[in-house]
Amino acid sequence: MKKIIITAALFLGFNQSYNACGWYDPDYDYFNIFAQEIIHNKTYEPFLLTYSSHFYGYDYDGKLDKNVPDENIESWVKYFDNKLTYDETNALITKVDIKHLNNLKKGQLTHQLFQKLGKGFYSKYQEAMDYLIQAKYMEPYMRINYVENPDSYSYRTSDPKDKNATQLNYAKTNVALISLYKAATNPEIKLRYAYQIVRFNHYSRKYKTAIDSFQTYVEPLKLKNHMYYYALDQKAGAERGLNQLDKANWDFFQVFKNTKNKKESAYNSMFLATDKDFNKILAQTKTPEDKNMAYFLLAYSAFNNPVPIMNKMIANNTESDILKVLTVRAINQLERNYLVVNPYCNDDQCEHFRNKRLPVYAPDNYADESKDFAKELETTIISAKNKQGNDEFWQICEAYIKFLNTDYKGSQTILSQIKTTDKQYLAEIEKFKMLNEIVSQPTITPAFENLIMKKYATVFEEKAQNRNWETMPATKDFVLDILANRYFIEKQDAKSFLMNNSLSDLQYNPNSDLVRKVEAFYKKSNKTALENYLVKKMEDVADPQSFFNVIYGDRAMRLADFKKAQEYYQKAKNFKGIPRLVYEWSKDGTSYVQKPMTFENGVYNGFNNISSLVFGYNVWESFQSKPEESMKTEGLSNFPFIKNKMNKVELADAVIQLENIGKGNDDKARLANQLLGNLLYNTSVLGYFRELFVMDVDNYNGPKFEFGNELQSPFYLYYKNFSRRSYVEADNFDLAINYYKKALDLSKDKENQARILFQMASAEQGKYYQWAANNPLKIEYNDPNYDEKYKQKELLFNKTKNDKYRTAFAQLKANYSQTATYKNLQSSCLYFGYYTKK
Repeated sequence: MKKIIITAALFLGFNQSYNACGWYDPDYDYFNIFAQEIIHNKTYEPFLLTYSSHFYGYDYDGKLDKNVPDENIESWVKYFDNKLTYDETNALITKVDIKHLNNLKKGQLTHQLFQKLGKGFYSKYQEAMDYLIQAKYMEPYMRINYVENPDSYSYRTSDPKDKNATQLNYAKTNVALISLYKAATNPEIKLRYAYQIVRFNHYSRKYKTAIDSFQTYVEPLKLKNHMYYYALDQKAGAERGLNQLDKANWDFFQVFKNTKNKKESAYNSMFLATDKDFNKILAQTKTPEDKNMAYFLLAYSAFNNPVPIMNKMIANNTESDILKVLTVRAINQLERNYLVVNPYCNDDQCEHFRNKRLPVYAPDNYADESKDFAKELETTIISAKNKQGNDEFWQICEAYIKFLNTDYKGSQTILSQIKTTDKQYLAEIEKFKMLNEIVSQPTITPAFENLIMKKYATVFEEKAQNRNWETMPATKDFVLDILANRYFIEKQDAKSFLMNNSLSDLQYNPNSDLVRKVEAFYKKSNKTALENYLVKKMEDVADPQSFFNVIYGDRAMRLADFKKAQEYYQKAKNFKGIPRLVYEWSKDGTSYVQKPMTFENGVYNGFNNISSLVFGYNVWESFQSKPEESMKTEGLSNFPFIKNKMNKVELADAVIQLENIGKGNDDKARLANQLLGNLLYNTSVLGYFRELFVMDVDNYNGPKFEFGNELQSPFYLYYKNFSRRSYVEADNFDLAINYYKKALDLSKDKENQARILFQMASAEQGKYYQWAANNPLKIEYNDPNYDEKYKQKELLFNKTKNDKYRTAFAQLKANYSQTATYKNLQSSCLYFGYYTKK
């Protein structure tokens, strides 16, 4: 996994699905290709499909981002004869403090809005302004007082500063509202006072009075505008307070049906626990559209397969807006099962997925259902299209379903026949035409690469990051994935890699084979337009060729091919350090900014500042301790060419000289071989300097330093999320062991021999870890014989360890038990002490 260096804590603060990661957002798990927002009735946008929040279009702060019209503000704009804009009216109703309204009443213009309107505004709209003064006075109190229920599932605290309706003098307020109601001459203002009377009684928990007030003050006015339904919403709340759930549900249903911006609250307020509750609403409906509304509630509440309900709605009214909402939800539900951003597979599925024409995925237990759902949904959409005629909406939906089902020709035929001037529809049509053309391409040829860069250049443009650091996966990401998948199938690995990654990402998986392919692409002449686009993704590395050579040199060092490593390192003189990013809060504290990591003087940067302790041995195993605390070296005075601090060229020079010296027969040759063994072990996955030859900046734990990575590359569809899935070619511990054997053969000192054997044993331990990781014995927890099988597994692993990977320990125990080294190891090395006591 990529080591992201973060200098401030990351709190994105929203977690709908209880994922272990606090920033997890399920809407980022799939490609948002089909635009649900193509429905024309924007009042239904909150009911589009989302898994990230309770309603669609809400941000992390619970604020609505979409343009659902506020009918109350719209009505005030009309009431004031359009003298105020929508924004000015919204400010007057929701933001201007009551003191400014009172001042206006006195003829004082203390707010810039009233300075613009003049003193005559109050006299012209006196009843309205007096109403607003009363409404603004009451608004802070207009919430019901919360009473803790001892049987409540959870405990809820309230802010002592929060106000509620019971803090107002009930008798005085109620009488005042009734008096104002009676005095008002404008029916619209009178209805607004009636609404306040019902709401005040509801929030005062005087439920019966609230219901009676609706009958007394609202109904006689015979105005069925939005304020009527706002008042009905309050009446329904009172009915629910009296446990009159059927009445409350029906009234809330009327609010849901007849208001623009009260739909979410009306839906939330309904008590719809069983199908019986829905059926009671359905039984009272009279018009086809009312029935469709009721069916929608049922489908929305239990959203699995909506097709049967959609068929009923089509029979009622194909022109229904709410039917279209259910349709786009269904399409997006299907899309989420097909177009998953990060498809993974088990061993049985991988080969199947490699040859897909789309990077599609559905879990095993849902695959068949997905196919049936896709077929049923297509049939239903065609039925609606045929019944409705040439409605572009249904044609677009049919074309997209065909696209998902890989019928690109059929999809393209439908799209080419659609006649429309609607901008949203046109955008979808052009997008789907492009996707059909790209996805249906059997082979990505140079001519096609030039074509799509000319024809669809805007798709490949860089998009700005949003305030939550990552952008929602969308069309561009999908196109890049499609092309990456095609290149992967065609074994054009370099282009497949660069479609989803930057060149610097190779540091997280420095796989020699892939690096060579990327280097060959980098050197390729006469690149196509698309290939030149990919070359730009290499610009995050200052000198790509030096970057490649460091990777090659590192691999050669791990393979003990020191001369080849030297050659590569000498070609990497312009290497500026491992290209890594750090993330910090922006100055305004609202978002993250990224910048290149800078390495302090004297700190290892991937090339420079390598300590001579790399030739030493462990005093104790502590990766996060300082080098001089964990490591100790000896005999370096015999080799003055080994510097205290080296770059990789100097290190390669030093090991070449050591290798030459090690070919001799004296004690200096013994020491040279011992130091070479130490170097290879210390830079292995088990060593303190394990970061030196795997393109890492430190030895902190991560996937690079785990066993089992050598099994296979973790990429099977494309190189998606390359930096999050580590693949490092395995250490060859035999290389270190062979140098230790040479040193052992040349050693004449029992203490030194014992220390060499222990270092050999450490390398053997690495070989055992590799074997264990690559030979897992899987036992299911629900296996009735779990305990017995687990014991057998332990016996097998212990036997294998002792028979094959403890030869050096066996020699130590048999021949060196009297040495000081042996006795010291018994107390300082737990696993050796345990071994010798058996």
